[in-house]
Amino acid sequence: MSTNGWGGRRAQRFVRLVLQTYGLTCHLCGLPGANSADHVIQRSKGGAWFDINNARPAHRLCNYRRNDMDLADWFAKNPIRTRPALTPSRDW
Repeated sequence: MSTNGWGGRRAQRFVRLVLQTYGLTCHLCGLPGANSADHVIQRSKGGAWFDINNARPAHRLCNYRRNDMDLADWFAKNPIRTRPALTPSRDW
């Protein structure tokens, strides 16, 4: 196991648990296909390591780009895009 306690099989089990619990939508970009667990409160800022309540699904790239940025700062710089509602194809 790594010196900081994060890695190996324990981390893989934790990622699977996070994805099973919260689904496969990345909480950082809002798109499907999440494949990692992102800590809501980063470990570098005192967040719990293997706490399911402190983790959400994320794409590895989104997680990497967030690094140790606070969530409020992340969303200020990277707002989740929403698809505009489509107009009806005909009047009902």
